[in-house]
Amino acid sequence: MVSPKQLLSTIESSLLGPSPPSPTQRIELIHAIRTSLPSLQSLLSYPPPRSTDRAQVQSREVRLPDSPPIQLDELDVEIALKLSDDLHLNEIDCVRLLVSANQELTLLGREPLEILRLAAGLWYTERRDLLTALYTLLRAVVLDQQVLEPDNMSDIQKYLEDLINAGLRQRLIALLKELNREEPAGLGGPLCERYVIDSRGVRVERRAVVCRERLLLGHCLVLSNLVVRTSPKDVKDAFLSLKDSAAELSQSNDTIKYQITFSLLFSLAIALISDALSAVPDKASVLSHDSSFRKDFHDIVMTVGNDPNVEGFVGSIRLVWAVHLLLIHDETAARETVSNASSSDWGYINSCLDFVFSSNVFQFLLDKVLRTASYQNDDEDVVYIYNAYLHKLITCFLSNPLAMDKVKESKEKAMSVLNSYRTAVSHDFVLDSNLHTHQAIETGPFPFVSLLEFVSEVYQKEPELLSGNDVLWTFVNFAGEDHTNFQTLVAFLKMLSALASSQEGASKVYNLLQGKAFRSVGWSTLFDCLSIYDEKFKQAHQTAGAMLPDFQEGDAKALVAYLNVLQKVMENGNPIERKNWFPDIESLCKLLSYENVPPYLKGALRDAIATFVRVSPVLKDTIWSYLEQYDLPVVVGPHVRNSTQPMVSQVYDMQFELNEIEARREQYPSTISFLNLLNTLIAEEKDVSDRGRRFVGIFRFIYDHVFGPFPQRAYADPCEKWQLVVACLQHFHMILSMYDIQEEDIESAVDQSQLSIVTQQSPLQMQLPVLELLKDFMSGKTVFRNIMGILHPGVNSIISERTTQIYGQLLEKAVQLSLEIIILIFEKDIYLSDFWRPLYQPLDVILSQDPNQTVALLEYIRYDFSL
Repeated sequence: MVSPKQLLSTIESSLLGPSPPSPTQRIELIHAIRTSLPSLQSLLSYPPPRSTDRAQVQSREVRLPDSPPIQLDELDVEIALKLSDDLHLNEIDCVRLLVSANQELTLLGREPLEILRLAAGLWYTERRDLLTALYTLLRAVVLDQQVLEPDNMSDIQKYLEDLINAGLRQRLIALLKELNREEPAGLGGPLCERYVIDSRGVRVERRAVVCRERLLLGHCLVLSNLVVRTSPKDVKDAFLSLKDSAAELSQSNDTIKYQITFSLLFSLAIALISDALSAVPDKASVLSHDSSFRKDFHDIVMTVGNDPNVEGFVGSIRLVWAVHLLLIHDETAARETVSNASSSDWGYINSCLDFVFSSNVFQFLLDKVLRTASYQNDDEDVVYIYNAYLHKLITCFLSNPLAMDKVKESKEKAMSVLNSYRTAVSHDFVLDSNLHTHQAIETGPFPFVSLLEFVSEVYQKEPELLSGNDVLWTFVNFAGEDHTNFQTLVAFLKMLSALASSQEGASKVYNLLQGKAFRSVGWSTLFDCLSIYDEKFKQAHQTAGAMLPDFQEGDAKALVAYLNVLQKVMENGNPIERKNWFPDIESLCKLLSYENVPPYLKGALRDAIATFVRVSPVLKDTIWSYLEQYDLPVVVGPHVRNSTQPMVSQVYDMQFELNEIEARREQYPSTISFLNLLNTLIAEEKDVSDRGRRFVGIFRFIYDHVFGPFPQRAYADPCEKWQLVVACLQHFHMILSMYDIQEEDIESAVDQSQLSIVTQQSPLQMQLPVLELLKDFMSGKTVFRNIMGILHPGVNSIISERTTQIYGQLLEKAVQLSLEIIILIFEKDIYLSDFWRPLYQPLDVILSQDPNQTVALLEYIRYDFSL
């Protein structure tokens, strides 16, 4: 029998290698799998402690299989018995672990506690290797059939089918429960050692290692349902495990626990949907054959509990169960001639659908599943399968007449109850809103609105699932009709922006809004509304003493939704076709300078404008001219900051909007979009002869007012903090990449006595952004300090936040850009350091002043998000 390490190595080299496996590798793969079948069948099942084996260890002479007797000293015996107690593992196996640990890691001279942790870590590594091997095999059969020759892949599939039919799936479900117990065979008892040392030599909590094992088991369970269809018993057991797992979430926000719960949720969803969809005339649904199962499972699914988390996940299964019953109804009605069987199924379906809409299951799936960091940071392949089956769930649901009747009722209720989208003002609380609005706010989003957002979320993640999806486009035509309020309109437009995430979808959405498919929804509505507000504001400016009119909240949110659709259409549209879609975009720029336009609307306007930059060079130049004419100015320099003259009227520029409007609200959509738009424009500039002088005002604004104080600002949404940081770092990265050091830069810096004066008081037009950045790093100033502040928390902290937080990917991007900027500085400072001393030092000298800085940088060599 091959070891778990050898098995995993053979599988990975054959299935995950850069090239197809050789004939020798294929033979080795099949041999390794065949010889490991017993270990996979009895997955993570190990001999328990035995009194006779304990006595043998205590005698200090142990005979391992295929080896001569081993002599133990007192410390060996103590550690082996402690391992046995802590891991609920046979004493002889514990001695084997110590021998293996000594061979691989050399235990001589180590402390007893360290030896204990190393041996336990080795055992958990073996377990992890076996689970990873099983997962990789299942993944290959489900997602990568083309990796091997058909004969080899069919052999592997046959092995897996035999394992599952022999009870592997039941073993997976049982292990998920067993490993969660506070006992030596699970998470560890109160007297067990809390830590192990993993394969990297890092001390980690045993509990965290076991949770990772449970997550791998959950992923294997999900994939197993796509290899062999699920039995009624497995469905019931998985459902009970889901309830237990969901109950734990009330006391814990742990990311991995959520991911384990998701694996159980989607394992059930895949089992029920795939079973119903796989029914063909000569091969009926496995579950539909058992009428007693339908009754029993319906009863336990419809049982109402008190825990909101459990009820939310059970409610999601009720939606899946309803779709399953809808799919198999015709088959069961044809087979079961007794009329009351068919009528009872209708009763089951109606009770499930009533619950789905009364409890708004769609909103729970959005808030507690799809939009969580746990879901977004889960294994990419597994999340792809989750989304694929949500797609199947949506299309089956929306194609069924009975389900669509419920959707129509929900839409009518939303249209009749929600207020008109022109009643609410954007800046303050609305005191005269009608009763229905308060009811809507108290009860949460309407199910119809949540359904539209649910569809948006799924197809935004996997746009390729839109191809040939006629059911969805039929639903789009239905959902776009007769909006009476901005809530449903915004949700509908949000769905359209998701559907425009592919080239085919972008073309369809553009044509849909360009034509007359809907009476009140179209591109003309967007541009007419922008023109109306522009005209209103112009008139107010031209009238002495007149105040600018309020921007209606409903209008602003509807415009943002329209602009998001426009952005997606232009991003993903056919490069040739999209050149002719929107010939005049001036109206997108005209509202940018007005102070009463909400910052989030300005953000959407600039994001939409940015998508036109790459359409053509002519359009890029046109956008520059529009921004110079309409957008807020960037007023920077000592004369602004240090002016002692009383200001009769405040200049409303980007600095003012950032510091006085957005900073007070702790929200920064306008500034983020401003930086992203400018970065997009500058990146397309081909003429670098002026070496960035024309952009120095933008650079000083970012340096002095955005990136400089970013650690001290407050942020309502941490995602915006890291969006702001990433935009600043991209600007600095671009400057360092686009502009080189020239001979004149060295000559201009020879007079060291003038250097400090030049730095502080030289006119803006005399400054070069690339030199200002180099001066900053070579003197340890603002940008250097803030970048080191981003990197200083270290690899473990970044990995933790990357895994557990919504903003994790943005933080990872900020770290990557920070490291790349440091490399660029290293490449350039060598040309100037000899001439700029002593006022400026090479970056390596600056870093060496604090050894912690160097350690923080070097530590990122071992960064690996998969850990």
